[in-house]
Amino acid sequence: MIYEPKPLQLDKSLYIASGVERHVYLHPADSQKLLKVMRPQEDQGKRFTFRDITTQLFPAVRSRLIRKEYDEYIRIQLQNPQLEQRLPITHMYGLAHTNLGLACVAERVAGKNSPVGETLRQKSDAGTIDNNDLIALNLLVSQFYQLGIRAGDLKPHNLVFGTRDAGFECVLVDGFGDIHAIPVRSLGKCANSLGLNDSFKLVGERTGLIWNKSERSFTFPA
Repeated sequence: MIYEPKPLQLDKSLYIASGVERHVYLHPADSQKLLKVMRPQEDQGKRFTFRDITTQLFPAVRSRLIRKEYDEYIRIQLQNPQLEQRLPITHMYGLAHTNLGLACVAERVAGKNSPVGETLRQKSDAGTIDNNDLIALNLLVSQFYQLGIRAGDLKPHNLVFGTRDAGFECVLVDGFGDIHAIPVRSLGKCANSLGLNDSFKLVGERTGLIWNKSERSFTFPA
């Protein structure tokens, strides 16, 4: 007898948001998880960034980006098997078949009054970044340097404020892993730190926060 697994059934009631490459849904059977379903190539829209043009011309690049994300998650977990604090990136739980296609199963970062937390981009646009947010963001920063986490797409829209088991946190929910064509950040911790400096500087420029490279932290503008 051939085993044929039944795909998870997703519908509009479970839909949360869409990224450039994936649609995000609540998991129908586990409130702690999300399902990120790959968008069809023709449904991604036309943007003119290097990454988007590359994925349009070379569709296999999309699967490479996902593999890099899982590779980085596994690398950090194996290097820190007894880590007492939560990782500043979402936990990854493998893949699942759905009626809409193959999905990445990821940890959900819950909002106070919504299924998922607010992004740094949303808080910046609304002018609602407060002291608790800044503390949580700087904790994420220190963990990234301490653990040597590589993130090729560390942007405000991928940084989410919300709750997991440990309480209120800032978490990178997407874009971790050395996704660059030339994986310079994988050369070592020093090279990765230089890359993180550039990424966090860009986060500051896009949100109005002040990035202090020597202190490796953000502050509010004077």
